[in-house]
Amino acid sequence: MHGGGGAAERQVVAMYQKYWGLQRSLFSTAATRESLAASPVHAEALARMDFLRESRGGFGLLLGSAGSGKSTVLAEFAARAERAAALVTLATCAGTDDSSLLAALAAGLRAEPENHGTFIWRRLGDRLDELKLENVEGLLLLDDLDRAAPPALAVVERLLAVPGAPLTIVATARPETAKRIGSRLLEQAALRIYLSPWNEEETREYVTTSLKNAGRSRPVFDEAAARRLFELSGGAPRKVNQLAQLALLAGAGQQLTQINRETIDAVQEELSACR
Repeated sequence: MHGGGGAAERQVVAMYQKYWGLQRSLFSTAATRESLAASPVHAEALARMDFLRESRGGFGLLLGSAGSGKSTVLAEFAARAERAAALVTLATCAGTDDSSLLAALAAGLRAEPENHGTFIWRRLGDRLDELKLENVEGLLLLDDLDRAAPPALAVVERLLAVPGAPLTIVATARPETAKRIGSRLLEQAALRIYLSPWNEEETREYVTTSLKNAGRSRPVFDEAAARRLFELSGGAPRKVNQLAQLALLAGAGQQLTQINRETIDAVQEELSACR
């Protein structure tokens, strides 16, 4: 299960779901968002992002290492903000130029599109004035801002310079490469949120919650397996999901009643062999 999608993969997933008595997909995008949002680390991050939005803060940074759940938290935050009637633009910065970013923001703010950069800036300014009068908030969420090209970073700087704009910007970055966004943007971050790895108890609780949300009340991973899952993942959500899903598949294939430590070690070896 190292590729993406396909009827064969869906059949395999359905097979192990049936074997373990799961009523829905355990690690789908929606299921992962639901379980992740309930973990203490990510729930606190969401609460602080909510505060930034509600206080009309200008710029916030969500920092976390690879696999820490930054993108998932940003997507959950976007969904919450939309339910609160905010106009939300969610964009991935990797490979995005300034014109694409401006076009995405114009669409998110429901501004009439303009083809020329000068005109789109003028239209965005007018639209932000309209939102201010209507008391409507805009939200620009930028995933992987540390991978953005300089022209896209310049767009963010210019937006933050618009006086009184009803626009909150939240971006994600890795701590070790956050400096790539530039000192001027870093200095303007009103809020910095760090997604730390889970400890062993938090990792266990996340897996238990995910299984319960999928309809499984009885334990699937024995004590040694749960401990090994934490040790090998380092508490990184993406790696926890990856190991857990492969272990469930392997356990179903071997018709185990519970996942043991040996199964976790075996799927880790399989992952290592594929790299």
